[in-house]
Amino acid sequence: MTKTVIAARLVPARWFRFAVFLLVAGGLAMAGSPSRAFDQPFPAVNPDSGNPQAIKEGAKLFYKWCAACHGVHADGVSRFGSYAANLTNFWRGYCNFVVIVLNGRTKKQMPPWGGILDEEEIQKIGAFLETKGSEKAKWKGKCAPYLSR
Repeated sequence: MTKTVIAARLVPARWFRFAVFLLVAGGLAMAGSPSRAFDQPFPAVNPDSGNPQAIKEGAKLFYKWCAACHGVHADGVSRFGSYAANLTNFWRGYCNFVVIVLNGRTKKQMPPWGGILDEEEIQKIGAFLETKGSEKAKWKGKCAPYLSR
């Protein structure tokens, strides 16, 4: 057999291995992609939304833990100035609210509250803040992939 015939027989096998490699590598690359489907860590709607007892307890928790920075009206204006987020215009949805409170946004001076507040307490604070929301507020919605990591 000549060298050309042997090379011709090996080429299809090499192409097949190369194609398999590309499929596997592409699949692994997509696994870390923010556009892939992922499980929502928290519900899109606050289970305590509209619950009078939860709203009352949430108000107490808000004034204890949040009002120093976000202000007594949750508008981002406190005795320190207006550097915190205006929660009356919160637009990220309930799921993102829980993720942000638990993990913080340290680049925006928001400390993480996970370990201090549990999910049930955050849920009650969210129920209270919904009552303070303006027409611009959006409290229903799924988590953004980049926030839930």
